[in-house]
Amino acid sequence: SGSVLRRGVPARRVAGHLVTTVFDLMLAQYGVGRDGLPGEWPSGYDDVDSPYTPAWQAEVTGVPAEQCIRIAREFATNAEQSQGRSMIIMGAGICQWFHGDATYRSILALLVLTGCMGRNGGGWAHYVGQEKCRPITGWISLANALDWSRPPRTMIGTAYWYMHTDQWRNDGYSADALSSPLAKGHLKGKHTADTIAESARLGWMPFYPQFGTNPLQVAQDAEAAVEAGTAPSAAAYVAGALHDGSLTASIEDVDAPENWPRTLVLWRSNLMGSSAKGNEYFLKHLLGTHSNVMGTENPETPRPADVKWHDEAPQGKLDLLLSADFRMTSTTLLSDIVLPAATWYEKHDLSSTDMHPFVHAFTPAIDPPWEAKSDFDLFHLLAQRFSELAKTHLGVVKDLVSVPLQHDTAGETAQPGGRVADWRTTGAPGTPGRTMPVFQVVERDYTAIAEKLATVGPLADTLGFTVKNVTYKVAEEAERLARKNGVMLGGAGDGRPAIDTDEKLAEAILTFSGTTNGHLAVQGFKTLEERVGKKLVDLAEGAEEKRITFADTQVQPVPVITSPEWSGSETGGRRYAPFTVNIERLKPFHTLTGRMHFYLDHDWMQDVGEALPTYRPPLDMHRLFGEPKLGPDGAKQVTVRYLTPHSKWSIHSEYQDNLLMLSLSRGGPTVWMSPQDAGSIEVEDNDWVECTNANGVLVARAIVSHRMPEGVVYVHHAQERTIDVPKSEATGRRGGIHNSVTRLLVKPTHLIGGYAQLSYTFNYLGPTGNQRDMVSTVRKRSQEVTY
Repeated sequence: SGSVLRRGVPARRVAGHLVTTVFDLMLAQYGVGRDGLPGEWPSGYDDVDSPYTPAWQAEVTGVPAEQCIRIAREFATNAEQSQGRSMIIMGAGICQWFHGDATYRSILALLVLTGCMGRNGGGWAHYVGQEKCRPITGWISLANALDWSRPPRTMIGTAYWYMHTDQWRNDGYSADALSSPLAKGHLKGKHTADTIAESARLGWMPFYPQFGTNPLQVAQDAEAAVEAGTAPSAAAYVAGALHDGSLTASIEDVDAPENWPRTLVLWRSNLMGSSAKGNEYFLKHLLGTHSNVMGTENPETPRPADVKWHDEAPQGKLDLLLSADFRMTSTTLLSDIVLPAATWYEKHDLSSTDMHPFVHAFTPAIDPPWEAKSDFDLFHLLAQRFSELAKTHLGVVKDLVSVPLQHDTAGETAQPGGRVADWRTTGAPGTPGRTMPVFQVVERDYTAIAEKLATVGPLADTLGFTVKNVTYKVAEEAERLARKNGVMLGGAGDGRPAIDTDEKLAEAILTFSGTTNGHLAVQGFKTLEERVGKKLVDLAEGAEEKRITFADTQVQPVPVITSPEWSGSETGGRRYAPFTVNIERLKPFHTLTGRMHFYLDHDWMQDVGEALPTYRPPLDMHRLFGEPKLGPDGAKQVTVRYLTPHSKWSIHSEYQDNLLMLSLSRGGPTVWMSPQDAGSIEVEDNDWVECTNANGVLVARAIVSHRMPEGVVYVHHAQERTIDVPKSEATGRRGGIHNSVTRLLVKPTHLIGGYAQLSYTFNYLGPTGNQRDMVSTVRKRSQEVTY
């Protein structure tokens, strides 16, 4: 529930329609009144009851109104006088809150309004880790085997784990609990699982497995239907079968055994000790081992309408968990098979980051010891053995691949106007590529996996590589690579450029990327010039003959070349800043209008009241999930906001769990508390405490610090259950990790697709893993612990 403020905006009637500007709507949203406009307006900056005034925000943030006014004026004045050189720097914290996107949009709105985007020294500096892959064309094309077959299968990890670890069964609220009082009912009665099912059905987001039937069988059935004349194409067959119910989407019965994930391979990942939000649900439902899940599953209502409910949730879906690591972690302890992995100093690799303009190499100081293998060698050995077995068990088959409507393709304009058109409610079949995913048949030669993995395939020559809607013709580069790397002889890759060693693969990635190959950078800008009618090619002129080789990166870090793969310019030694090419050269943004957007008119965005940037508070976990209210409750326990930031002394689970670091700290898991919260439950520094909620329990020592605000605790990321973790009084089982008290929350609007900038791209746009809204009850436990 909520109240409604009514405010007038200037408007004109054009061809029978009322027309206003987004700017006028924003002024009304933020309470900037002007003479003659009707409605309820703030009386001034000190109006504490009117949203968005400095006095109102002080009640929310604790920042005094006077400081807020001063900072705002200084920020805007500096932007005006410096021509946009005001900057906002942020880390990874915002994107892990449920309404993090609303916070991002508010930050972006401030920067756009003050003219700071696309300016060196201005805009936003968003850092979430070493994630900027500068040679992206070569990497993404070879990583997804686009040189051999298209399209690939990619997935949104958040929704995959939310559904397959059965965290959805513990959601006790309907998606319309998030709606505005002015909503038109597009989310009414929908469970979060329903919104994920709908997003897959409409082609907004991927979901795997795709169908309740093996996609190899679906491809065979589709081919038979086409040959019999009962369907004009494989895609039409699938659309018709989904409509008449003879084929079902796997998500609609995600807990059926045929839809379980059966094999999981983890490398460079500590899923069970670091990144699995809702860790106890992973243990219970995915692995079928002991867990500390303490809550009850979803009561009778609301339950999903589009996802089948099984009275008994499955436990132990996986048949095989294989991990590769050079450390003993929570994940390796739970794995069926552990493959010994090389460290960074024992293999060749490439690295780049958004923190500096270079691409650089990892070069081995020693060979991997004993049986340890690099990631590259490990997967080649697996591929070779798999290919041998495939001669008996799989051979050459056809596969039906479901592909969502993707960003920077025609699919992003498939559903105009932001209207939700669910074919299931119309009574007619959906249209592949418009109101449902694209369905495409791909031939798979499973006997040739290893041979293809070791070579650059022919599609590089015939189709080129496409990134961000720019296609690079790379046949000439493939020939050059063949002369440098040699070619493979025999088999599927006969005569093709060799990438059978890690050094050769690194060379190929650099060869096929505009940021590291000036010839492709110039080619890409020429393509863009023809499309947008603006001069761009001079950004890379002079670099035509520049080719960054892997050997170059081994000598020293090498600055990259300005390329259409990214939106900033580094021409002439300039440092990268996002969107400078868009602002200075008027290259259209990849949005509905080609401009930066404040207003998003999609049905679901309207329903949740987020058509314009707005403030959304943390979720009320008491109202939605029945968790205790924040604050002390008189029973020697206090309910706090439970945050899991990254530690200053570690990188994920690396470096902090060795003897030296543990000796300098508390020797095991810790929870940081404020003196006020600790005092309210008679906890002193270094006492054992337990943090509990419906998701699980953490047992840790308290660090009582004046640096912590009241009502919040910090449990640093990736404190594993491998060292100094006693049994819990709450469950009698060993305490958990930092993520044992968290769980995945999925915001429905993150699932929107097929609509301009709100369209899926792998690792680019989709639902974030939200857990920062969690609350936990902290209580002092017996100081006599057992292990």
